[in-house]
Amino acid sequence: MARDLFKKAYWPLVALGAFYFAVLGLLMVPWIQNNAIYMHRMKVTWRQDLTKPEEFGFAKNQVAPFFLKTPDGEDIFVWHVLPLGLYKEHRESLVKQNTGLITSPLQSENIKLLIADPEARLIIHCMRSAQIAFTYHMLIYTRQNAGTVGASWRPTYLRSLSAGDPSKIHIIALDYRGFGLSSGTPSEQGLITDGITAVNWAVNTLGISPSRIAVVGQSLGTAVAIGTAEKLATHPTSPVELSAVVTIAGFSNMKELILTYNIFGWLPVLSPLRPYPFLQGFFAKFIIDTWESDKRLASLIKSSKKLNFIVLHAYNDFDIPWQHSDRLFVTAANATQSGGELTWLEIMGLREKTEFGEESYQNKWPTARSNGHSIEQWVVRWGGHNQVVASAGTSVIVAKALGL
Repeated sequence: MARDLFKKAYWPLVALGAFYFAVLGLLMVPWIQNNAIYMHRMKVTWRQDLTKPEEFGFAKNQVAPFFLKTPDGEDIFVWHVLPLGLYKEHRESLVKQNTGLITSPLQSENIKLLIADPEARLIIHCMRSAQIAFTYHMLIYTRQNAGTVGASWRPTYLRSLSAGDPSKIHIIALDYRGFGLSSGTPSEQGLITDGITAVNWAVNTLGISPSRIAVVGQSLGTAVAIGTAEKLATHPTSPVELSAVVTIAGFSNMKELILTYNIFGWLPVLSPLRPYPFLQGFFAKFIIDTWESDKRLASLIKSSKKLNFIVLHAYNDFDIPWQHSDRLFVTAANATQSGGELTWLEIMGLREKTEFGEESYQNKWPTARSNGHSIEQWVVRWGGHNQVVASAGTSVIVAKALGL
């Protein structure tokens, strides 16, 4: 009897193992891997018009949709979202404008309101583009992750991020190359170029001081935000330092992520190979876009004079474990030290921890050790991977990061 049961169980397990390794083998192919990570070809807003933001719950002409041209010739689709309080004040004149795609952004009332207010703040929002992982999501289930500015929870994010000061916080949300209406194909360097394009346009074309601009990223967007800020801060001739870098539900680097990542919160990617580190290392070598946020973050802090860096994560994030925020916090803290690196235990022993009850807790790197920087980690109790961006606590944290 036992032998018969073993035989019945043996072949299904063999088939499952063969399927698992076949999928991993397919993901070694660059084209398949690129589509699996970014999922830019999966359209979830095909029944809606991104040039009409009103279809996504915004007030008439609260959002100005237009394109930005990147240095390498791509057309990046963006939304400029007016804070609701400012919109309400100027609604009468805003609704008289034509709706739809704007060909001359500088002539729009929306952009003029941003330029005219010397106290306005601007968020460059680097969105979550896909279910980021070296994974086979595209073979199974989209989970509403194929990214555009209008997909899934993103319109809610864009309405809530300015809630901390609804008259001052403007948002530029961009569709990376290859997503939505933007041209091109996504890549690590390409997405960072898109982020830099948005910042440079705000600084050089609109005349907004970098001290009033923050890059805020969620999920994959955290890697884009850190990469954008690092590239600007380390420019050899004209470095730019932004007001703040805020990461929400981020990760330390792609190779580390795939060792801990679970699809849908329970289906593992490479963790089944944990007893076989050689195999884990073998498959990890084939990752093309490694997104090493930890290394870029250390470079960013060392190149900045007074960076305001905030890492925020939800405790109940079952897509990307909240412990990745620990790694980023430790990396940031160590980057401020002039001597040798501190261990995780040493840093956690030196941090200043503040409890906010059922909402969250905050770890702050002591000012005396920060070398002029402000480094904070926030772990909120609820919100998961997506809703955390739309929480009231997140809105307050972002507003304070912008000096409001």
